Amino acid sequence: MSTSYFLSPHVHLCVAGKQVVLLDLERDKYLALAHEHPVGRWVRGWPAIPDAAVDRATDSGAPAAPGAEGAGAENRLLAKMLAQRLLVTDPALGKVAAPIIADEAKVALVEHRLHEQPHATAGQFWNLLRAHALAKWSLKRRPIKEVVEAARLRKKRASTATVELDIERTRTLVSAFFYLRPLLYTANNACLLDSLTLTRFLALYGVFPDWVFGVKTDPFYAHCWVQQGGYVFNDSPDYVGEFARILVV
Repeated sequence: MSTSYFLSPHVHLCVAGKQVVLLDLERDKYLALAHEHPVGRWVRGWPAIPDAAVDRATDSGAPAAPGAEGAGAENRLLAKMLAQRLLVTDPALGKVAAPIIADEAKVALVEHRLHEQPHATAGQFWNLLRAHALAKWSLKRRPIKEVVEAARLRKKRASTATVELDIERTRTLVSAFFYLRPLLYTANNACLLDSLTLTRFLALYGVFPDWVFGVKTDPFYAHCWVQQGGYVFNDSPDYVGEFARILVV
């Protein structure tokens, strides 16, 4: 087996604990493989396996030949991944399986202070209504792949997306968002809706932070939040720090 494989464009990858996790946006599913799983030897850019497993490779850097039984299992899994469009063989259609490099979460953008009374304007409430309605409709009516691509295009088309973040202005907007949010929905167990609503709300003010997806294992759990640089907008830095970043929009 000498063919090199590549990730499909809609597939994203990270290393979480002892596993390599794949996010298939097209099917809205995750797949976890052991870090040292032999299938990774055939996928270009696959994260390096632990040092103990490196010894199984030859001095030339080519994968060591597996036994007949192991080769058959690898072939079956690769065939299945090709059939499910997780992998492709054409480098012009695919991408290397390199994990993303994302900023470390360092501080919450908004610190809740008991002695400060938050406030919001009627205009901000109207914009939150619009953002929430659009986010809720999108997640109900559109595949997650389309929702993510739409968010990516919004950032790409906005010239202000490249401007350095105005921390104080953004903090004021996010504070208003937190103040108004309970009037419309609860964020408990609704990270997808909350993060999409927040990004849409901020986009109405020309602010385009990152929408970050992460996973952790043992047990498996997926999560998402909004972040820019080291600032976490709608979560705790300590909590999101437990997750390996698999996608940044």
